[in-house]
Amino acid sequence: MTRDREQITEDRRQTISEFLCSRAEERIRSGTDGIYIVRELTGIIDNLLVSAYNSKLQPLNSNLNLSLVAIGGYGRREMSPFSDIDIMLLAKDRSPVNMEAAQSFLYPLWDMGLQISHCFRTLSECSEDSAKDIRIRTSLMESRFLAGDFTVFKEFQRDVYKKLLFKNRKAFFGDILRETEKRHHIYGNSVYLLEPNIKEGSGGLRDFHAISWFARSVLKMDNTEGIKGLLSYDEHRHFIDSYDFLLKIRLCLHYISRRKNDVLSFELQEAVSKALGFKDTKRFLSSEILMRLYYRKAKSITDVLAFLTGICSRQLVSIPGSLMIKRITDDFYLSKNEIVAKDKEIFKNPDRLLEAFYIYSITGKKFSQQVKKAIKSRVLSINRKTRSSKKAIMFFFEILRGNRVYETLKEMHDIGILDRFIPEFGRLRHLVVYEPHHKYTVDEHTLIAIKSLEKLKNTKQVKLHCLSDIFSKIKQETLFLALLLHDIGKGVYPRDIGIAAIKDYKRHEDAGYKILKGAMERLGAEHDDRQRIEFLVKNHIKLSKIALTRDPDTPETISQLADLVENQSNLDALYLVTYADMKAVNPYFWTEWKAYIFHDLYLKTAKHLQGVRGFYFDDYDRALKEFVDDLPDRYLISNTIDIVKIDYQLALKAKENGLAITVQERPDGTAELTIVTFNRQGLFSKIVGALGFRGLNVLRARLYTGKSGLVVDKIMLSNWKDIWWQGMEEQIKADLTKAIDYRQTAEMQKTYTPASIAPRQYLALKRFESFVEIDNETSDRYTILELFSADRLGLLNDVSTCFFMHNVDIMSSVINTEEGIAQDVFYLQHNGGKLNSYITLTLLNSVWEIIC
Repeated sequence: MTRDREQITEDRRQTISEFLCSRAEERIRSGTDGIYIVRELTGIIDNLLVSAYNSKLQPLNSNLNLSLVAIGGYGRREMSPFSDIDIMLLAKDRSPVNMEAAQSFLYPLWDMGLQISHCFRTLSECSEDSAKDIRIRTSLMESRFLAGDFTVFKEFQRDVYKKLLFKNRKAFFGDILRETEKRHHIYGNSVYLLEPNIKEGSGGLRDFHAISWFARSVLKMDNTEGIKGLLSYDEHRHFIDSYDFLLKIRLCLHYISRRKNDVLSFELQEAVSKALGFKDTKRFLSSEILMRLYYRKAKSITDVLAFLTGICSRQLVSIPGSLMIKRITDDFYLSKNEIVAKDKEIFKNPDRLLEAFYIYSITGKKFSQQVKKAIKSRVLSINRKTRSSKKAIMFFFEILRGNRVYETLKEMHDIGILDRFIPEFGRLRHLVVYEPHHKYTVDEHTLIAIKSLEKLKNTKQVKLHCLSDIFSKIKQETLFLALLLHDIGKGVYPRDIGIAAIKDYKRHEDAGYKILKGAMERLGAEHDDRQRIEFLVKNHIKLSKIALTRDPDTPETISQLADLVENQSNLDALYLVTYADMKAVNPYFWTEWKAYIFHDLYLKTAKHLQGVRGFYFDDYDRALKEFVDDLPDRYLISNTIDIVKIDYQLALKAKENGLAITVQERPDGTAELTIVTFNRQGLFSKIVGALGFRGLNVLRARLYTGKSGLVVDKIMLSNWKDIWWQGMEEQIKADLTKAIDYRQTAEMQKTYTPASIAPRQYLALKRFESFVEIDNETSDRYTILELFSADRLGLLNDVSTCFFMHNVDIMSSVINTEEGIAQDVFYLQHNGGKLNSYITLTLLNSVWEIIC
């Protein structure tokens, strides 16, 4: 340690953190255990702090009642290169001598570049503060003496430490559980995140700390070593190995990032996997191997936390004797509020494993540890015969018909039963597929989709009542089985190594459809149910693709969806599956705006299926009819009669003044801007430019151009509420009036070149290819251009200006921008018709230059 201190002192160019990075990298590459490395780094910091304390305060030690104490993660000896160094200056009292000594000690530490997180407390303040704040209490539970007056620290151990551990244990246990639940919710509430926080997330280091606190406080054990007696040898070894693995990942994240970083993000996964010695194989990338192993390790920690939580609960909460035992069947009982089996030998019959989960489903209770272990030991007994067993299949479908579908399937998956019984789903376990916006592994995404759909049964949210009503009309087991199998194609479909091939990868639904037929035959699904499930698996992304990449107001779009579903029942089922699928992408993917788009398209398609294709006006206002006849049919499909009448009044103002503008604010913070004017070259690019100048983001644009040249543009702005200021609406209207009236076509044509476009700002899209695609077949009147790219400031303005430069008119558009990704679709015309081959080619090249 002395040599380490001398090396740091001699090389002033090297900070403490850089030295720790070098040491951590050296140890990781040599295969050293993570526990040993963090303790070695802790020892280096110990040596520096003790040396600094002694050199500064030892001459005054006889006059001081001051002790230097390591607390928190540093007290646990869990140092990573950029970890905070948590210290406490502990004193008997706040005398001026003690306070001045503490200050004089801290200044040199900051000068050394140490990331010190410090506090000064007296013995009485330790007791008072820990009683008020659970985080202070857990931090002080990790107290470790470093230097100074040891008698003060002994008093702390005697008078304070025991209170930290044992005072109000029941309240302490409840506080930690609530804090853990809150933390899990903030950091994704799942072990199976594609970019997990390995410290604060579910199954992370903080969960390991919670286990340690429970063991010491509630169970009065010696840290995590004390729980050896509660776990089998293999379980305890795997638990400690998991902790060690997480420590090594955290060390790698710190020294690779060269900063404090606990998120195992996409861009770091490959570097971390290589640092830990993983290599690419024919089937998996090294990063995928790393993540699969991470999920196993994190799951081990969550399992132990759940197990220990149950033991602590039973110790602290007594169960009345009258509720101790209750018969469910001849072989299953409830004991201490848990499901127990009369004899574990019954599980030698694999059908009884499915029966056990049926009991789990109908009772709403959890398995006892004995039953859980007995089921785990028989997982491999589920074979081809069991998968075709009528009794086992009956129990499985009863689970899908029940009121606890998600929880039961989740438990089946965790134990391994679901993977064996439905091997098509089993291939998805811990499967990492990099797709835009997705946050979870494929198996976790599937189960969350089932959870989202099940919540519709008893939802109290008014906004979901329509979906809930639709759900009540369809056999729920059909929907749940379709969701369980909707992504099975990803388990067999070849994945691109390096950058994901987004366009080709979307064919996973076709691969899933091919292998689905075997599962349907094995499960003996009824003919109508089988057809419905096959339809949903094959087409589960069609509705979202149509709604988000095509103009949902055009007759062609509605007709395309109607032709796909063929009947109302299929439309209902596809709507529900799409909702659940999108809800499971990430917690924020299904927005109020998407809900509006999908419900609107659902209603229009339902009307189409019923033969309703337009509006009929009760009044005989000839001018209003002329206004409607002038605009395209999709305008009628898209708007209610009330909105049509409002737009008609705007058109009258536009005929008089050349321009009419209204802004309608929405409850979700967005706003719809309606602009009525007369068509001219570059109109949309000028509008977008004026809005972008004020920092407004276009979420969606619906552009209607009439035969007479009248234009009705409806533009949805996503951040209206976020940037609102007094007088903003008037300013925006003034900006638009100036932009639309200002003639600068010639100047723009002189100055515009692709090179003038701002460089693309690369966000988190390294794994996804940008693309531009032109479709000249879907529509008889329009050429459809779709682009997928990293978003940047001014992208939409650059693209719309590019169209203007090529004399191409934007007749309609669908703008989707989320999480730094732009996925936009434009309906284009040239000289009143579709683009010819020359313009198509030149426009394609120009747009490609813009996004790349």
